[in-house]
Amino acid sequence: MASYTFQLGDGRTMPGVGLGTYQMSESDAEAAVTTALKLGYRHVDTAEGYSNEAAIGRALKAASVQHVFVTTKLWPGNPQWGMPAKTYQQTVEACEQSLANLGIDAIDLYLVHAPTAGSSEARVAQWKAIVDCQARGLCRSIGVSNFGVAHLKEIEAAGLPLPAANQLELHPMTQKSELLGYMRARKILPIAYSSLAPLSNWREGYERPSGTKTEEEKQERPTIEAIATRLGVSQARVLLRFALQRGWPCLPKTTKEERLRGNLDLDSFTLSDNDMKALDALEANANLAWDAPTGQHFDLTALS
Repeated sequence: MASYTFQLGDGRTMPGVGLGTYQMSESDAEAAVTTALKLGYRHVDTAEGYSNEAAIGRALKAASVQHVFVTTKLWPGNPQWGMPAKTYQQTVEACEQSLANLGIDAIDLYLVHAPTAGSSEARVAQWKAIVDCQARGLCRSIGVSNFGVAHLKEIEAAGLPLPAANQLELHPMTQKSELLGYMRARKILPIAYSSLAPLSNWREGYERPSGTKTEEEKQERPTIEAIATRLGVSQARVLLRFALQRGWPCLPKTTKEERLRGNLDLDSFTLSDNDMKALDALEANANLAWDAPTGQHFDLTALS
């Protein structure tokens, strides 16, 4: 059992390991959440864009668990993809719809999925709407995902409350030290997604397009494998433990019970200082999580 908890920027706490549900069908999500809750998971991460909130809501309702920390995300739109940015009112309505889909009293952590609204004005309007949703009690904590320093500065410049968290691709090969330093100074908790991206089988049923592996990616597995072999654990568990020791809650996704169990079993071993240094040495600024609609990475500096 992973006993880690982390403090959000607003002082609330969240479990250190949650179940990620990206690319899960409704039936898979309902089954995976049901199994995960039985195994001891107390955090589930979903999003408006995953189209499985209602299925997760059914699993939550059926479970005999007093409280589960639920994260979901606003899809803000993306004019570059022909998807107009949500307005203030549409943002409020999206939050209300997610809450209804999930069938819970309040969303524990409501995030803007990405800074893709197309302009600073649109992003600030969406954030103002989310702040107001929090004031209404629709969500307990609020944050962002895939936001870079420039996007966080927009919120500061508008005089609005800062996000309690920023969910980012984080693993040994991309640790975003400058961004995390900026967040640390403002008590914005980093939450890691795609923690297992350095592994070739990191996303079930997913293969990266041919030719997309970096040289660093091709060379990273011996380091991870050596640590895993010495400790007698899977490479996935090494990467998840790395995240926890770095201070990042993580969101491994799987529908397989054996992996669900293993991904939560992170208290039975520790990475030494030398292990952490070896993994740190894999840093290559290599964002490996691909954005499904475009096949492109989120560029945290280039988004307008």
